[in-house]
Amino acid sequence: MTNRSMKNSREALRSAGALSTVGLSFVLALVMGFWIGNRLDAWLHTGPVLTILGFFLGLAAGVLNVFRTVSQAFPPGTTPPARDSADGAPPAELPPATPVDEDGQREQ
Repeated sequence: MTNRSMKNSREALRSAGALSTVGLSFVLALVMGFWIGNRLDAWLHTGPVLTILGFFLGLAAGVLNVFRTVSQAFPPGTTPPARDSADGAPPAELPPATPVDEDGQREQ
């Protein structure tokens, strides 16, 4: 195995490890927000207002956590490694894009 393929496989495993925690951290943020809101409602006798607020704050924290984890696993400007096809052939190249002028017509 070459150094480059070992480096790619290490990066892929690191990304997979980071992404495997996304679901648990999202649910944990929701539960914590709900629980804290529920405890504050019980302590302050405010009804379900703080429970609902805590749920939505937990939802926002969970979405933010998912965004941060995914952006760390796939930094901007990088593309995931190309996967070889089942027969071992390299992936097909896409044809170059044809320029379009202001009217939407293809330039020749």
